[in-house]
Amino acid sequence: MADLPAAPKNIGVVNPFALVEMQMKRKVDWDSVADHRTFIQNILKFPYERLFDPQHRSPLYPGLRYDPKQKALVHDPSIANLPALLERMRDLDKVAIAAGAPGGTGQQWVDPGHFFNLNPADFTDPVQGALPDCHFISAMASLAWANPYAIAQRTRPIKDPDTFTQGDAVDMIQLFNGTGAAPTNIEVTELLPLIEPGDIYQYARAADPKETWPAVYEKAWVKWFTKDPGDQPDYTKVTGGDPIADLVNLTGLAATYKSTQGVTSNAIWQDVRSNSRGSWTFNPMAAWTYASAADAPTPINYATAGLVAWHVYSILGWIYSQNQEYIVLRNPWGNSPGTLNVDNGPWTAFEQIASGFVRTIKLPAAGVFALRADTFQQYFAGYGWVS
Repeated sequence: MADLPAAPKNIGVVNPFALVEMQMKRKVDWDSVADHRTFIQNILKFPYERLFDPQHRSPLYPGLRYDPKQKALVHDPSIANLPALLERMRDLDKVAIAAGAPGGTGQQWVDPGHFFNLNPADFTDPVQGALPDCHFISAMASLAWANPYAIAQRTRPIKDPDTFTQGDAVDMIQLFNGTGAAPTNIEVTELLPLIEPGDIYQYARAADPKETWPAVYEKAWVKWFTKDPGDQPDYTKVTGGDPIADLVNLTGLAATYKSTQGVTSNAIWQDVRSNSRGSWTFNPMAAWTYASAADAPTPINYATAGLVAWHVYSILGWIYSQNQEYIVLRNPWGNSPGTLNVDNGPWTAFEQIASGFVRTIKLPAAGVFALRADTFQQYFAGYGWVS
């Protein structure tokens, strides 16, 4: 196996839950779906156990396939690229339309809610959509967990004074070109690209359907990433990326990258602890998996572990339970937690500060799970943080 670079390059996988909702033209209550596996497989028409590794030509990796000879992802024209994949998901066949299927095939720019809806920014808010930008969504969630004060609404009206309805406001999102750089102010309205009739999210959304800050942040990032001067950037130009570089872009802080190889699982766990106050992280952290199970140094299977190849997860903290070390992670899909060697007890995240702030999180929930440190080392290629 080729040496792995410390910094990841172009990591990104599409959220299958978002693809299903695009195909069905409606929001799915996933808590009421008893068998996610069969449901997703039937809608996407692709074997579920082959979805989460690009060596199987999965549609979740647009235009890419893992080549075992090159030990790398390569472009494959037989696999739909991102624009083609999204167009297929948005399309409705004539039979469905004739039968009165909801929605349409077009895209509308609408303002579907409020930047914050009664509650402040929370790490469970950012949910990835049908873009391979798990790297950015995980970075947002990590920041919202470690430093929620960094997620802020800076806004002004663009029509009548004090009017902030139906996209009449402009939000300013600050991004940084590098460590210590002056912020770049990106202005966007809260109009978002939804599918007709304007209530089906395609891209990032909040767990609360009436809250929009993750989608507005993603829109500003897409505008910045694609260098689009307008207010309707082309999301299909988004590619995979580097979650730690994204955290630098969100904070202007310095990056640290670590490989999982050549160290013990305890050393990895201690890195998480050293970036935590109490049991949760005070420095935003993220981790990424291998390009394929075939790329890992030991035999692994992402599907049977409930994990995803070429994917980014937020690191939230740590657990020590029954003489075992665990790392707490969040899948940016807001769903699909790991299943191999996990701790399913409630996690009481606490800060060792004067106020004694404590938060108890049921595991697994909202994509959050605790993975044993040695299993983390097997399935993840690297991790990092900003400080």
